[in-house]
This record gives sequence, C-alpha cells and structure tokens, in this order.
Amino acid sequence: MITSFKKNLKYLEIPDITNQFFLLLLALISFIAIENTSEKFIVLFVNLILCILIISIVSHYEKKSYDLKRHRSFTRFLRYWYPVFTILFCFKEIYLIMINLNHGLYDSYLISIDQWIFGQNPTVFLSGYLNPYAVEFLQIVYGLFYLMPVIYALELYLWHRYDELKYAIFVVLLGFYLSFIGYVIFPAIGPRFTLHDFQMIDNELTGIFLAQKIRSFINFVESIPHNVPNPQDFAQRDAFPSGHTIIILLITYLSHKIKSNSFYFYLPYSVLMLFSTLYLRYHYFIDLAAGIPVVIITIFVANKLYGDKIIFGKNQQV
Repeated sequence: MITSFKKNLKYLEIPDITNQFFLLLLALISFIAIENTSEKFIVLFVNLILCILIISIVSHYEKKSYDLKRHRSFTRFLRYWYPVFTILFCFKEIYLIMINLNHGLYDSYLISIDQWIFGQNPTVFLSGYLNPYAVEFLQIVYGLFYLMPVIYALELYLWHRYDELKYAIFVVLLGFYLSFIGYVIFPAIGPRFTLHDFQMIDNELTGIFLAQKIRSFINFVESIPHNVPNPQDFAQRDAFPSGHTIIILLITYLSHKIKSNSFYFYLPYSVLMLFSTLYLRYHYFIDLAAGIPVVIITIFVANKLYGDKIIFGKNQQV
C-alpha cells in the first residue's frame, strides 16, 4: 500500500504540489497557533486527509490512457476543479488561525501610509462623491470578482486547453496563497471598520436594487454576523495585501498570455474592480499597491517553473 502511494506521488504536477505544500504549512501553523488541543489535532487530521484525497484524485485521472482521458467523466472534473474547494477551505482555515493568534491589527499603519501618500484617506475622500447608481454598479462589479477565477478556468476547460489550465491554476493558487500568508503576517480589517462606521454602511452606500443584498452576502461569506455590536471582532483580517488586486491582475495577465479574447473584458473589468475596493471601503490604497509586487513575484515564479513546457494557444483534446 505504501509503495502504491509513493507511485501515485509521481502524478502530482506543480499546482497539485503547491496545494499539498500549503495545506501542510497551514496544518503546521495551526498546530502551533491553536491552543485547544482537540481543535489543533482536528485541523491537522483534516488537512492530511485532504492531501491524501488530492493525491488520489490526481493519480486516478492521470493514470488513464489518452483515449480514456478524452471521455468526459467525473474524475476529469474533479482533477481540474478540486483547487476551487482547497482555496475556499484554506481561506476559512486562515481565518481560524488569525482568530486564535489575535496578535493585533496593522490598520493604523496602513491608514498612516495612505495619509502620507495622499494627505488624506482615499475612502474618506470618495465619501464626498457617493451616488446610488455608482454604488449599485460598483457593488455588482465587486461581487462578480468571486466568480472570475471560476469563469476564467471554465473558459480554458471548455476549450480543452488543459495544459494552459494547469498553468493558470498554479498562477491563481500561488497568488491566493501568497496573499493568505500576507494576512497572517499583517492582519488588517480595512477602512469600513476603522475609518467608517460599519453599522452605517448600508445607509451611506445606498444602491438601487442589488447592492445591499450583495454586500450582505459578502459579509456572510466573511463570517460577519448580521447586526452584531462588534463586527470588527469577526472580520476576516484579509485587507493587506489586497487579494482582489492580486487575483484580478493575474487573471488579466493570463488572458493576455494565453491569447484569449476575454482579455478585452478582463482589462476594463480589473480597472473598475480595483476602484470599487476603494469606493466601497473594502481596502486602503496601500493594500492595492502591495498586491502589485505579489503579482510580479507570482508571474516570475510561474514562468521559471514552467519555462517552455507549454505551447500557449494550443487545444489539448483529452
């Protein structure tokens, strides 16, 4: 059984190894950070099980012959889409770690940096230019961000561009995971809690039809209970660096590198989405700026690891 398990490891590719490494890293950090003994062992056990499942999913598919891979199957779906689950899982596990660490917030430093750059805080300045139609439009733009990695992956998946999909998955995974590490090192909750009254946001950022519903759903996903007197205590601590900046810039880069017509959608969308993070008070400007070096590092690492292994623009009919 151990020999069989070792043989299965050879089927892991760069994105799969990245997932394995990060899950094990989180297990180690959780084991150190979480004080509750049973809780820390549960996290360790769950992460190890996920690692084994990933190896099983990947090897089960990759062992198939070329002809079998050409047939649509649930195993093919799992092989390419399991990272969606691991990103969501790691996002919430990071939250658990940060709540247990509770080693203070860096918002005051981020506010000071924005103040030093602009002479005032951008979200406060933009509060003088609020418009219900702008709020509605930008809240929709911001909410759509959570679907963008899936939409882009689906584009490559349906085109049967599987090698490019694996490359794109690695780029997005690395971007996400580097931002997660940033959250642990520099936890911050963002201007909607510090520079503005979170309880008044729905009254101040009034939309037309969907803005409040989208905002409420995002708050739910970020573990913020409705109408609690201390929402800052439940906030995700994921402001710095801006994961939104990192991921949407990476997707825009990928759509250009992989020669996709969707580049002409992602480019204007990325500009609007980045502006929405300030207008809707989710991020400080320095959060967005800090995301740029992460994007550069991610692209550099991805290109070094992959080199000329991929012929971009070629369909792989499997």
